[in-house]
Amino acid sequence: MTVSLDRFAQGLPDPADAKVMAECAGCGGEIYEGEDVYVINGDITHSEWECLVQYVDPEVKTIEEALK
Repeated sequence: MTVSLDRFAQGLPDPADAKVMAECAGCGGEIYEGEDVYVINGDITHSEWECLVQYVDPEVKTIEEALK
């Protein structure tokens, strides 16, 4: 029996086998086991900028509208 010590012998893990751990509070997408995330006030978002912006949901207003 020959044992391979090549670290690439088994290949990369199949992404379809990853377990869904949570739902992103920003984009609503699935967050998989092993992904990096941000936790904001107990809510979980992907670590991508777009998800953080969607989570914060900034409103576009003029300064006059914002000061009312």
